[in-house]
Amino acid sequence: MLKYLPCRVYGAVLCLVCMIWSTLPATANESLAYTQNHDRLTPVAKDSPVIRFAPLPMASLEQVTLEYLPFIDFLEKETGYNFELAWHENYEALIESIASGQVDMAYLGPLPYVAVTQKSQHIIPVVQLLDSKGRSDYTCAIVHFADSGASLNPNQHYDVALTQPLSTCGYLATEDYLQRQGMSLEDNTFSYDYTGSHERVALDVILGKYQFGGMKTQIARRYHHLGLRIIDETQPVPGFVLVANSSTLAPEFIEQVRDAMLRLAPQDNKAHQKMMQSWSRNLRYGAKPVADSAYDAIRQQWYQLKINLLGAAK
Repeated sequence: MLKYLPCRVYGAVLCLVCMIWSTLPATANESLAYTQNHDRLTPVAKDSPVIRFAPLPMASLEQVTLEYLPFIDFLEKETGYNFELAWHENYEALIESIASGQVDMAYLGPLPYVAVTQKSQHIIPVVQLLDSKGRSDYTCAIVHFADSGASLNPNQHYDVALTQPLSTCGYLATEDYLQRQGMSLEDNTFSYDYTGSHERVALDVILGKYQFGGMKTQIARRYHHLGLRIIDETQPVPGFVLVANSSTLAPEFIEQVRDAMLRLAPQDNKAHQKMMQSWSRNLRYGAKPVADSAYDAIRQQWYQLKINLLGAAK
């Protein structure tokens, strides 16, 4: 399911509308676009001249609305174009929307970026986003509970907790770790489930529902005091990326967005830091230039997988 929200609506009224709206029944093919008309939301034509931006489906509609609309408002002021926020229920729907041209810009993780570039040659990286420490890369971790063994026994069966199919630290990172041990998630030795989030992986492993899990290292370390331990850590993987669809956006517009993002310096500029404080944590720390080749290592791991993660991402 895909829903659109305009960027010019804020505050408690919007939160209430979003919470009510997100509970309404919808068909799988539903696609809604809304714009503000005084104190109510009014449908507009799907071919309205607006730029449609979509973040990863990592939160509810109301949470995405609160976290990303301030960023979209910034892009409107910088470019002079109207924007809509497109919300998707899952990775598969997001990737299909980008590849088909229903979405013009998106915020993607390394693996979703590689996946969408396999479906469309028109998706290009605009900038790579930084974290709170000014880094653009991160690592994934294989975790277990403190009182369970860290060694793998091929004669024993293991239940493995993963995030989402197209999460870089989910199936991809876990399978890479196992292949280095001469094993695979597709072996009879393993059963795996997608829990939906990194936090859920951590908690389910701690509670003993799974013997192992794959998740982002930064998040795994938050659960150390609860007994979560890291068995293995990947090499740094390229960070999250802002992408544009060159089949729907002019090169001049893409360059305008790139310049606007690269001018921001929240690490050093107090005014920028204050303005970006209301943005999603995924966006508020600035950006750096990026090339498609930065994701070649992820692309190579993608080619070596034994299953089609796109088919599992629904």
